[in-house]
Amino acid sequence: MKDAFIASLFHEGVLGGAIYLQSDKVLYRTNKSQLERKYRNLEMPYYRIKRVETGWAFCFPTVTLVMKGGPSYKFIIFNRRRFLTRFQTLKHPPY
Repeated sequence: MKDAFIASLFHEGVLGGAIYLQSDKVLYRTNKSQLERKYRNLEMPYYRIKRVETGWAFCFPTVTLVMKGGPSYKFIIFNRRRFLTRFQTLKHPPY
């Protein structure tokens, strides 16, 4: 199953794109060709995500994914409540 959300990554500015919740990872994609390849197709496996923080940037809802032993990635995510609900379901499946 794949859920898509309109999102913007904070990296040297605010970069529009989309964030996808897949069965094994969170995937951020943007078509900004001048951006480093790593950030155009950013994969964050659930097992590497240490914690999730929420906040606000201006009047927009944000989600920060803090990685184990690595960087953190901050996003503006529209429909944040649905994103967080689906994220928890996929990261911690009920079986």
